[in-house]
Amino acid sequence: MINVLETTKSAVDNSSLVKISTESINKLVESVKPEDLKVSELNLFANDWSWEISLKIIMVFNSVNYCFWAKKDEPKWTVEIEGRKLDGAIALFRCLEEEVKRNPDFLNSDELTNLSEDHLGEILRGNTIIPLFQERLECLREMGKADLLKVFYESENDAIKLADLMISNFPRFNDVSKFEGKKVAFYKRAQLNSKMISDLLVGSGKGELSNLDKLTAFADYKIPQILRRFGVLEYALELANKVDSFELIEQNSKEEVEIRANVIWAVELLKQELKKKYDFVTSSHVDSMLWLMSQTKTSDEKPYHRTLTTAY
Repeated sequence: MINVLETTKSAVDNSSLVKISTESINKLVESVKPEDLKVSELNLFANDWSWEISLKIIMVFNSVNYCFWAKKDEPKWTVEIEGRKLDGAIALFRCLEEEVKRNPDFLNSDELTNLSEDHLGEILRGNTIIPLFQERLECLREMGKADLLKVFYESENDAIKLADLMISNFPRFNDVSKFEGKKVAFYKRAQLNSKMISDLLVGSGKGELSNLDKLTAFADYKIPQILRRFGVLEYALELANKVDSFELIEQNSKEEVEIRANVIWAVELLKQELKKKYDFVTSSHVDSMLWLMSQTKTSDEKPYHRTLTTAY
């Protein structure tokens, strides 16, 4: 696995469109309480499953956990489950759970490999078609090409090794860009998968994955939005105007790579400062805290950047 911190550092050092504010980092650190950092994405579960089924749901979910935004003045993909209207990652997770309830074999290799367009359409049926529907279909079919439990066991309970195995077994997890001719690695979905599985193991009394502290932030579009709200990320005027007017930011463009690379290092710097107060802190703790904060909107909320991508 390509080193995320090392490769993103070069992009950060040479950024001209995105900057990190040390002053804002210090201000945010002052407001963080220990309970703010102990959050988990496992609150996505609405049902009680065996830990093996839960593990498979997490792995399958992270294969398609990306790109939920809608264009300006267009409706966001939304589903209704048990009388509740849901959107985004929560909606997708619940759709997968509902399918497993209907069809316990859904998570098996044969079912995923042979998943049809019509079947996925039924699973994700909502007010509109989910963005990148075809790409999600291909990602799910790819997940059927390896035994998910076997991939987990091969990781030997190591968060980094598990992320590496996800990338090598399922190439669509290979989240790598280029900046000034050099490879820059992010591995958002592969790393988040390790974090969520570690949380699952802890909740099942099995203990967390090793090397969890070596995971970085999960660079998506919600984390830079919340970091910008706190002033931790500062955009140059041309980029700010583009983001705030809902213009598409091209995948692997200078703008996109700078945003994502600076997210990695903003969270890393936040972690370093927070560790002076709370020894247990990892980058994934900080990321989860920020993601939860991002779910609460403010009246003067600025948009997140919009990129059509399967990376996040």
